Amino acid sequence: LDQRTAGRAELEQAFATTLTASQLQTNGAPVAQDGARRPASEWLRFSGVDLSHVGVEWGGDAAMLAEFVEDARYAPYLERQDAEVAALRGNDNVRLSADIDFAAVPGLSNEMVERLSAARPETLGAASRIRGITPAALSAILLQARKRAA
Repeated sequence: LDQRTAGRAELEQAFATTLTASQLQTNGAPVAQDGARRPASEWLRFSGVDLSHVGVEWGGDAAMLAEFVEDARYAPYLERQDAEVAALRGNDNVRLSADIDFAAVPGLSNEMVERLSAARPETLGAASRIRGITPAALSAILLQARKRAA
């Protein structure tokens, strides 16, 4: 574990190096000039940009590098999802009507409807603890609950 932690720290340091679009273009990256300096990890989020463009060299574990690159690419989506989850947690005590028809909630997949109908949660928090229920499904349920309460 210590070796993995040390390797991860080395990668974070290497990918913290800031680069401009012109530096990436010199390496063949298809990016537009915008004058901004960004960390190498952020440049990896751009379509068509890969390791050869950001100039980070890594002699360590290839699997660790691949995991780091994947984490860097998906970081904005994970951050947004974490923010959505945190916002929903603030609504854990929102009561759901006992007669709520989950099939009538716009945006819920058949799978979500089945799981929710089987569990019949009393609150949004209880719904969030049902295995497989997504933040998007919870948002749809919250909207429906607020409409019914209005």
